[in-house]
Amino acid sequence: MQPWFWWILIFILLFVIPAKRAWQHRQAMVSKRNRVKRRKGENTMNELIRSYIGKEVIIWASSSSGVTGTLTKIEENWVEIEDKDGNKQILNTDYISRVQEYPRNKNGKKKAVIV
Repeated sequence: MQPWFWWILIFILLFVIPAKRAWQHRQAMVSKRNRVKRRKGENTMNELIRSYIGKEVIIWASSSSGVTGTLTKIEENWVEIEDKDGNKQILNTDYISRVQEYPRNKNGKKKAVIV
């Protein structure tokens, strides 16, 4: 076998696989910590998300890059999002890392276009 093959194999075994496992372990620990907080009543994510009900939002979760839609309801530990086509998605608040109101031109002014 070629020497470059061994270097690539060593790199994968020493760096890529442990990094992937560390990332998965970190995600599992965050999820476990959130479950413990919820049991104790310390998780305030639901109260924070309630202010976005009825607004179009972008929600980042640990499993996906982002979910866009209108926040319709929140119950216990679940959030329901409805997109423009009427499709509904349900997300667990344990895995939500960021919520942002969908960026719109709030003040009604049009942006200048340079031609």
